[in-house]
Amino acid sequence: MNASSLNLGHYLRARRAVVQPEEVGLDRQTGRRVPGLRRREVAELAGISAEYYLRIEQGRVPRPSEQVLTALAGALRLGATSFAYMMQISSDRPFAPSEPPADSADRITRTLGRWTHTPAYISDPYRDIVASNPLATVFGLGGLSVGGNQVINLFNARMKRTLVEWEEMTRSAVATLRRDAHPDAPRLREIVDELSSDPDFSRIWARHDVSGPEDALFRVDIDGVGTIPVDAQNFAIRSMQGYQLTVLSAPSGTITESVFASLAAGLPGGAPSSLAGAEQ
Repeated sequence: MNASSLNLGHYLRARRAVVQPEEVGLDRQTGRRVPGLRRREVAELAGISAEYYLRIEQGRVPRPSEQVLTALAGALRLGATSFAYMMQISSDRPFAPSEPPADSADRITRTLGRWTHTPAYISDPYRDIVASNPLATVFGLGGLSVGGNQVINLFNARMKRTLVEWEEMTRSAVATLRRDAHPDAPRLREIVDELSSDPDFSRIWARHDVSGPEDALFRVDIDGVGTIPVDAQNFAIRSMQGYQLTVLSAPSGTITESVFASLAAGLPGGAPSSLAGAEQ
C-alpha cells in the first residue's frame, strides 16, 4: 500500500457514506446498517466488480485507471472540483512547496490598502491569512489578521455562538482547505492536529468535502447591535495557486453599512498588513 492508494480509499469511503440511495436512483431499504451507499452498490453503479472496488477502498490497488476513476466519480455524483481532487490524491505527485510571485504579492497588498470601507483579506492554501486590511482585523476581532487561520478561527466558541450560518460557512471553509492544501503538507497536518479534539471539526473533516458555495450571505450576532447580514465573496488568485481573496461587503440598505462605516471611522490611516510568508 502507498499513501496515494490509502488517501483514495479514505476519500471513496467518506463520499460513499454521504451519498444517499435515492440520489442515485436506488430505493432506500429498511434496516440499512450503514449511512449512504453500500460498497456493492457503488461497484454496480460504476460497472466494476464488488471485489475490485473493495480492494480500491482498502488501498490495495496502486493506481486505478482513469476510466475506473471516472466511473467511480459518476457513481458517487462527484462534481468537477471533487473529481479533480480525487485525481490529485490518487497520483503519486510529491509535495513541493512553492512561493507566490513577489510582484503579485505587492500588487495585491497595495490593492487591499485602497479598500477602506469593506473588510478584505487573502489566505494561502492552508487558509492562513497572509494579508488583510485594517477593517478585516477589527471586524474579525483579530481572527482575520495576518498570522491567523480562517478555518481555526471558525471553530472557536465565539464564532460558533455568533455566526448564525456557522455549519454551512464552516463546511465550505473546511472544503476549500482540503481542496487547496496538498494532502501531505506538514502545515495541513498541524491544522488537523490542532482541531482534532473538536468533535465538530472531526465530523466535518470526515465528510471529505472539497467543494461548497464560494459566495454566501451570512449573519452575525453582535452584542448591542443585533443580527447583521454580511455578503462574503471569494476569488481565486490566478497568479498564486491555492490563494484566495475574501471580500466582505454590506448588503445595500442594511445596518451592516453603518457598522462597517463606524468601524472604519475609528481606524487610523495606514496601509494594510502585508503578505507574510509563503506556502509552507
